[in-house]
Amino acid sequence: MRSAPSVMYPVGRCSFYAALLIASGCMGLLVMAWGARMGSSWSIAVGMLFWLLWGTVAVVSWRHSPVGCLQWNAVAAPVDDLLAREGAWLWHSTAYQDGVVLLRVESVQDLQRWMLLRLHNPDGARTWVWVARASDPQRWDDLRRAVVAHG
Repeated sequence: MRSAPSVMYPVGRCSFYAALLIASGCMGLLVMAWGARMGSSWSIAVGMLFWLLWGTVAVVSWRHSPVGCLQWNAVAAPVDDLLAREGAWLWHSTAYQDGVVLLRVESVQDLQRWMLLRLHNPDGARTWVWVARASDPQRWDDLRRAVVAHG
């Protein structure tokens, strides 16, 4: 494959990520229930403290999940002259309606129907996004090809 096709893919709050957050909270509740069964009051108190901390982090993380569109433009001029490959990644959101150029998009975890991606912008900041096949099944394979070929 010489180059992946151009693609624009919607990114939003992912149900798989929500399931991970809920599962981790349920595991915390199970640990507290086990501590209560063993009659350890201090473990219940510590467990409750950690569970409340988890809940706060989970809600904040979910509410601040990036929402927008990830675009691979196969005919754009290369962003990084060292790579000298044709094409560019762009991130579109309400804050970046015209799109901001990304240095690269890195696949951290590929679960076939979901992918955890790390977006690298020119300022050095990294954004983590979950993308799901269900968002746009017809363009899913194009997105995966672009991530693999130009990640």
